[in-house]
Amino acid sequence: MDMVIQYVWLLHHKASIAPDSPENLDGSTFMIGVGVVPASNMKEAIEKFDAYLANQKMEIMELWKCEQWNPKNFTDNSLESRQINGAAEKALDSEKIHYTCGISSEALDCEEN
Repeated sequence: MDMVIQYVWLLHHKASIAPDSPENLDGSTFMIGVGVVPASNMKEAIEKFDAYLANQKMEIMELWKCEQWNPKNFTDNSLESRQINGAAEKALDSEKIHYTCGISSEALDCEEN
């Protein structure tokens, strides 16, 4: 019997990124973003996300927050809320991990200057 995924977890993190990672578009050394992970519990979500990152040649450096997605918590019209809600709905439908709100170390440098 297949396990039914009922929850989506939001993993707010910083992850190192290898030069040859498919996610590395600008020569960055790390990414900050939100992993949107369909899983039945937080432990499973973290394990799935670690495997996803390893596949992308990335690795968790810091995990700031891991929360269960609830659309009621993302009702403002900000870009971040819209991106999280969209990715969470896709994750529920596809049962696949989605990555959203990502910003690379190179893009952060540009914002600070």
